[in-house]
Amino acid sequence: MRWLFVKERMAWPRSSGHDVHTFHLMRALAARGEAVALASMAPVPPDAVAGGGFEAEYCFDERVPPHPAVAEFPLALTKSQEKFRNYWGIDPARIRWVAAAAAEFRADAVVVSGLNVLPYLGALPAVTKKIWYAADEWVWHHLSQVRPLRKSTWSEIKPAIVKGLYQRAYRKLLDRVWVVSDADARAFRWFAGIRKVDVLPNGVDAEQFAPGGEEQLPNSCVFWGRLDFGPNIQAVEWFSRNVWPKVRAAVPGAKFQLYGFQPTAAIRSLAGSYGIELGADLPDLRAAVRSHEVAVLPFVSGGGIKNKLLEAAALGMPILASPKALNGLKGTPPFPVLRSAGEWADRLARLWRDRTERERLGRAARAWVTEHHTWDSAARTAMAGMGAPTKRSEPASVGA
Repeated sequence: MRWLFVKERMAWPRSSGHDVHTFHLMRALAARGEAVALASMAPVPPDAVAGGGFEAEYCFDERVPPHPAVAEFPLALTKSQEKFRNYWGIDPARIRWVAAAAAEFRADAVVVSGLNVLPYLGALPAVTKKIWYAADEWVWHHLSQVRPLRKSTWSEIKPAIVKGLYQRAYRKLLDRVWVVSDADARAFRWFAGIRKVDVLPNGVDAEQFAPGGEEQLPNSCVFWGRLDFGPNIQAVEWFSRNVWPKVRAAVPGAKFQLYGFQPTAAIRSLAGSYGIELGADLPDLRAAVRSHEVAVLPFVSGGGIKNKLLEAAALGMPILASPKALNGLKGTPPFPVLRSAGEWADRLARLWRDRTERERLGRAARAWVTEHHTWDSAARTAMAGMGAPTKRSEPASVGA
């Protein structure tokens, strides 16, 4: 098959889950011999697509394909779909340009990746398969952050309603939706009424994320991710307010390190005292993460698969996690799952004292993730959902 992926922009470093899973799934499809191209609305940094093995790249800002071609592709949006096109502020010229790019590439399927991307499917011919790589179900994402007794979380209800209506408006335009977990698939069926949903659990690049030999800071733990993302913020706040005081009482010199892009004021206010430190916008955090003894994932909200968990496992780090961090995982994850603040504080302190146990958990985590979470498996699931044969015809290289 010929696959055209559409994304508004591809960032480098990859700071969001959509940047991560879009690139790696495209690369995995290319490695299986599929023809893959990328269309973006803004120029893509060369590092963001290096080694992808893509057959073509198109950029709206550079008018490739030639801009006059877009006039041949009229929009075919319903009244409700048009309202959401206007809501997201998407230029009709860009929608027609996507159709022109698909025609030039002779795409069998067009995959839009992100949130506000469904209008980009609005000028494609009926014969072209239309896929939304949503990854997470957005209504559930917002509602998971609502706490009835915390008025500050009630603001998540309005975007949940808006995105539920948005999903329903475009559901008849979609041939398939791709998500990362069974729970997200169920949520799409409940909230959006979409039935053709494929579950593509995220993988991890185990060559890029590999164990290293860094000296580790004693009595240290680490969390990383986008620090302007609601579930990440709630995880850090819960851990800092409920677990960390107990940890510091037992281990006064303990360090809790945060790494991530675009930290909010709430995150910055936590750093700088009680052993909590912040490293913002670090381009490559692998060595920095490995210099800490334990990765912590204390999630209290959100859905989908946590890329940071897969990365930590591939790095060979011991992991402590809450039940919410386990969404969508395959196999039996070999790390402790903790629920109460007391459990967290006790297990973390015990793990710091036991180097042998840390090393055992790290080896087990890497063995688990390299067996159960590969991008090739995700690519095979995507191909099977479209009725494409998944057996390799011949080995394919994706470049250096």
